[in-house]
Amino acid sequence: MKDPAGLALSEHDAALLTDAGFVTDPAAATAAKGDRDIHMQDLVRNSLSVADSAQRLGVTTARVRQRLTGGTLWAFTSDRHRLLPPAQFTAGGAVPFLDQVLPLLSKELHSLTVQALLTQPQPSLTVDGRPVSIVAWLTGCAGAASDIEQAAAVITAAYWESA
Repeated sequence: MKDPAGLALSEHDAALLTDAGFVTDPAAATAAKGDRDIHMQDLVRNSLSVADSAQRLGVTTARVRQRLTGGTLWAFTSDRHRLLPPAQFTAGGAVPFLDQVLPLLSKELHSLTVQALLTQPQPSLTVDGRPVSIVAWLTGCAGAASDIEQAAAVITAAYWESA
């Protein structure tokens, strides 16, 4: 295996990079970009406008904007429109207690990273021995401070990993 600069790697180093998922194949990089673009299109398509979010929450658009400013709701910008991903909402409103952990999100995290962080199973959050997402964890918890702190710890760890 050669690195992108054309220098030969030792077999040990090449195996480490391969095992970690690093590839020098341009087609793999193109496929990864295409996959990311598809996920982003899905996120944009499924997200709510400020007005739709206000209706879902039973509040005014001014209150949604206020919560966005305070970090207790999460939005990203697409074509100059603020969109709120659906992961933070339930059929009847907002995911319980999410407003207590969202302010911990790093503003530098990509929208797809935040979406995955909230919706993908997290090894440190388990129910009946199975990892669950932050959203599932908070939806199922009774609001105990220790439960909310566990979800907050996942957010904090993501911040440290991204720094």
